[in-house]
Amino acid sequence: MKKYYFMAGLPRSGSTLLKALINQNPKVHTEPVSPILELMYYSEEYFLRSEQYIAYPKPERHDKVIRSYFDNYYFDVEKDVIIDHNRAWPNNIDRLKRYITPNPKIICPVRDVHEILASFITLMHRSYDPDNPNFVDVELIKGGYTIDDDNRCQYLMGNDGIVDQALWSNAQALRTNNGHHLLFVEYNDLVNDTRHTMRRIYDFLEVDYYENDLDNVINTHREDEGQWKLSDMHEVRRKVQKTSKTPEEVLSPRILNKYKNLEYWKNSESPYLKG
Repeated sequence: MKKYYFMAGLPRSGSTLLKALINQNPKVHTEPVSPILELMYYSEEYFLRSEQYIAYPKPERHDKVIRSYFDNYYFDVEKDVIIDHNRAWPNNIDRLKRYITPNPKIICPVRDVHEILASFITLMHRSYDPDNPNFVDVELIKGGYTIDDDNRCQYLMGNDGIVDQALWSNAQALRTNNGHHLLFVEYNDLVNDTRHTMRRIYDFLEVDYYENDLDNVINTHREDEGQWKLSDMHEVRRKVQKTSKTPEEVLSPRILNKYKNLEYWKNSESPYLKG
């Protein structure tokens, strides 16, 4: 019987590094974002609308079908502990409780919003190709906006933006009194105090601690980055260290002022915790 845990968190906050470290453990497996949550959601929607099911409902079968997705999706993984990654898990804790476990544990890598935006902008500059625009620039072009760094940040923080969506999803667990199911892992703690941070994660999961090799980190489950058009979006350096620029070196004063104090895991006044 496999045991399942979960990962969510924010983009550009160390989840790829964290997964590379976790996969050094011969007893634990994790990989790029999986489709399981979407399969669960759309299956529920189908059952609710199916004339056949409505005419002859079998809730036990319904639940068993959806519950089986985890074992079937990871049928080829021989490790006993699996961490499934989807940034929307904190907004689906009740779904996890119904189908998987009464006590879901979700690891949430997080980072100051300014640092996340600066990381994205730096990545876009490094990968810039006017003939093959990245996913943000594509949307700016569709909307008739000028491609500049301020507009890129505002798209990322807009309703359809990957950063805002992840911030919102994680915050829902706190707003619904489910915060005890989450472990927030600060990016700077992960890279600056890696061993202590990994011990915190293993203690949270109640899984035996594993001593990592911090000088030989490899992303063994590299995902296709073609959809993002950012060539090294999931690159992991061999040695754990922080090399990123400061937000002040990358972002305009306008963006720094507009998106400040949003980190709800350490700021109870964050608008993400309000109605």
